[in-house]
Amino acid sequence: MSNEDIDIEGLIKNFRVGFDKAGLTMYVIPREDTVTLTKGEYYRFNNEDVQLYGTKVILHTPCSGVIYGRYLIRSDDYVKGLYLVITDTECDIDVLWLEEGLGARMHVKSNEALLVIVRLMRLRTRKVKPDSYALRIMRTLNLSGKLLYSDANHEIQVFGIERMLISQFRDNCANELSIRRWRLVFDRCGFVTEVFNDGSTVALLINDVNSIVINRYFPSLNKWYELSKVLGFSKYLVVLKGEV
Repeated sequence: MSNEDIDIEGLIKNFRVGFDKAGLTMYVIPREDTVTLTKGEYYRFNNEDVQLYGTKVILHTPCSGVIYGRYLIRSDDYVKGLYLVITDTECDIDVLWLEEGLGARMHVKSNEALLVIVRLMRLRTRKVKPDSYALRIMRTLNLSGKLLYSDANHEIQVFGIERMLISQFRDNCANELSIRRWRLVFDRCGFVTEVFNDGSTVALLINDVNSIVINRYFPSLNKWYELSKVLGFSKYLVVLKGEV
C-alpha cells in the first residue's frame, strides 16, 4: 500500500469523536479499523511528550503505546501527514500545536486508536502576478506572452509565448527537464534553449511542445509532487530563481 492509497473515509467511518481546526484533524476510531496502517515502522513511547515527525505538533502521552507514521496523503491542494497512535491502555492524550494556538485532549479507550492528520504544505497557490524581473527578461528578449503558472515566491514562472522575435537553436530534443528542485515533463519531444542566466536566475525557452507538467521535489517529504499542467501554446518561457 502506498501513502496515496490510504482510504481516509474508510478509516473514519466509525469514529467516535473528532477534531478539525486550522490544519489539525483528529479522530478517535475503533482499533479494528486500523489494520492497514499497522504494518510499517513505529515509534514506541512511554509516558512522554512526543513531537510528530515533520511537524510542530506535540503529543503528551501519560501512558505507553506506539505511533505509526508519517504517512503522506494528498487532500485538495495540500500535502498532509497522517499518524496513528495506539495506546496500551485507556489514555487521555493532550495534543498541542502551540504555533497555531491549538490544543485538545482526546480520550482513547483500550479498544480504540487516535488518528492524527496534520497539514504540512500547500501544493497549489492562489493566482499571482509575474514579478518585475521576469517581465524585464521578457522585454530584453523581445518576447510577449501570458503568465500560466507561478508559485507564491516566484521560484518558477511559466509563460505561454505569443510573440517571439529571437531565433532558437535546435539541438537534440528532450521529453523532460530537471533543474534545481523542479522537473518539467513535456507531452512530446521539445527543444530547450537557455536564453538568460545571471547566476541566480535562469530563463529557458521551450519550443514545439503542447503542454508542460510542472513537478517539484519537497526534501522534507522526500517526494515529487505534480503541481500544475500548462497548455495552449507551442512555445513557453520558464523563469527559475532561488537556491541552486
